[in-house]
Amino acid sequence: MKLIKAILEQIPNNIFTLAEANTYGLTRYYIKKMVEEGILLEVEKGVFQKEGNFENGHLISFKAATVKLKERSAICLWSALSFYGLTDEVPSKVWCILPYPYGVSSVKCIRLKDPKWDIGIDKHDGFEITSIERTIVDCFLSSKYVPVSESFNALKKAITTKKTSVSKILSIANSLNSKDKILPFLEIAS
Repeated sequence: MKLIKAILEQIPNNIFTLAEANTYGLTRYYIKKMVEEGILLEVEKGVFQKEGNFENGHLISFKAATVKLKERSAICLWSALSFYGLTDEVPSKVWCILPYPYGVSSVKCIRLKDPKWDIGIDKHDGFEITSIERTIVDCFLSSKYVPVSESFNALKKAITTKKTSVSKILSIANSLNSKDKILPFLEIAS
């Protein structure tokens, strides 16, 4: 078992898939044994987390979604609102922006032809997430997924708790070419 633990230490990520573990020589049998002994935690089917590094629920689900998607993605909309404390809703799936559709049951994928990765996306340890400002703008632009009333409540909450400002939101909206759609809501909120 010491050899198996040494192999486990070689895996660079705290959260990894069974396929990644296999590339380091860990079989399904040994992974199952380590889960039974509490050395690993199975965060969701086929995604594992190393012992002693257990993190809060948001971070685990975000990292697990990123690992499962295997491509560049960013946490967005409901998941980002929940992460920043701008809604009382708890999404049952992790919401992610992707450049193309990708089917993962635990992830709600939002396909954008041009996700504009360089505008309002923050890098965290193991995942990327839309900034507070971009999250609010995206919510107003995605009324199909987030009701306008919920978007407006998140906007008011972000401004009153001083998590962001009208000028920052306006700047992101301008960068995303959606200033005209967001401006009426910003005028009401301020």
